[in-house]
Amino acid sequence: MRVGMMRFVRWTILLLLFTMLPGALYAQATVRVRASEENFRRDPNGTQLATVMQGAELPLIGEQGGWAQVELGGWIWAPSVAATSRDGFDLSVRAAGGENLRVRPNGAIVARLLEGCLLERVGASASGSWIQVRRRGWLWRASLDISGTPPGSGVQTPGAVGDEEGAPPLVTAVSPLVVYATPDGDTIATFQPGAQAQVLGRTGDWIRIRLDGWVYGPAALDSALNLADTGDLTPAQLRADPGRYRGALVRWRVQFISLRRAERARSDFEEGEPFIHARGAAGDAGFVYLAVPEDLLPIAESLQPLDYVTVVGRVRTGRSQLLGSPVIDLTDIEPEVPEG
Repeated sequence: MRVGMMRFVRWTILLLLFTMLPGALYAQATVRVRASEENFRRDPNGTQLATVMQGAELPLIGEQGGWAQVELGGWIWAPSVAATSRDGFDLSVRAAGGENLRVRPNGAIVARLLEGCLLERVGASASGSWIQVRRRGWLWRASLDISGTPPGSGVQTPGAVGDEEGAPPLVTAVSPLVVYATPDGDTIATFQPGAQAQVLGRTGDWIRIRLDGWVYGPAALDSALNLADTGDLTPAQLRADPGRYRGALVRWRVQFISLRRAERARSDFEEGEPFIHARGAAGDAGFVYLAVPEDLLPIAESLQPLDYVTVVGRVRTGRSQLLGSPVIDLTDIEPEVPEG
């Protein structure tokens, strides 16, 4: 049995982009957060909306005094937002304590959005579990490194590959563009307005780019589905770096030990929350704790001690405070059917 189980395949594609249309691409100035973290505000020195992480790269929209206006974009876990029409936005962060914004579904964390932060909806994953959002705001200029051509320079085409630090420039499509496998090859995609890519090189009117994105696994070739799955992370990796993988998707075969209710001492759970005590995930000899949502509780209650099951879930924490074991929020339980 699978409950809402979706697989995604991450592809890195080298493309050749036709740029005969005037103004089809413009050089995009970007900022990189140099500080350990920086406040993202609605206005210069205004209300804080989020905390942006060190190393995050964002498009630069404009500058005012000691402030830089940027566009913060990425993917957020759908249950953590609610629909709204306030101030012309589509969504509001409703999760208590805020929610992470990621570069892609289950990807690296770009920022921590505060509860109540208003967002513009851009798109959604095929499963509907993730929503792509964006929001313009302001960062303190002294905490940033700026590269590329600042807005208002009039530059319409990308410059030479690499800036003084050797990083390729970004380009952004301002109108739909056909993407070809080679300058005289077949059409393989359409570069949508607002989509960004890194420039790898240029020959005449042709620009070679790298586009990093996602395709829906079940719609891809069967051979492609074997390239990536949800079970790459191991409990040992989670214990070694518990904060890094929070929210990541895992798929493990584990041995069921017992179904329990959390005591008050288990600070990584709500008191009384049901969880599975299991071991053997991904060949690991340690224990893991699997938080069980109400819709999966009947399946969990049917399991017998020492049964093997395959579970799918998201990392709540890589190392629990009480016993130092990973805690996973389950989204699926797949009991094994005995042979014969």
